[in-house]
Amino acid sequence: MRPQWVLDQLRKRTAELALPRIGLHDLRHTAASIMIAEGIPIAIVSKPLRHSTLATTINLYGHLFKDSADQAVNALARALDQAQPNRLRALPRGDDDLPLAA
Repeated sequence: MRPQWVLDQLRKRTAELALPRIGLHDLRHTAASIMIAEGIPIAIVSKPLRHSTLATTINLYGHLFKDSADQAVNALARALDQAQPNRLRALPRGDDDLPLAA
C-alpha cells in the first residue's frame, strides 16, 4: 500500500465518523500503547513497529511501564512470603568465602 493512500483513507474515514483528525503516527503510538497495556512483551511490541533495537522501543514507551517496578517488587514479596524458611540458604558474604588465587 502506498502511505499517502493509507493516510487519505484514514482522513476520509475519520471525517465520515466525525472523529478528530489523527495521523498514521498517532495510530502507531496507539497500537504500541495498547499492546504494552495488555502485557505483550516489549520484544514482541517492537517487531511491528520495526524498531532496530529494544532500546528504541523502551526509550519511546518506557513511561508506560511505570507500574512494572511495583509489580516486580510485589511479586518478589509474595514469593518471599511463601518461601519455606528451611529451604532458604545463606549467600556468601564478602571475599571471605571466595577461594584464594594461586
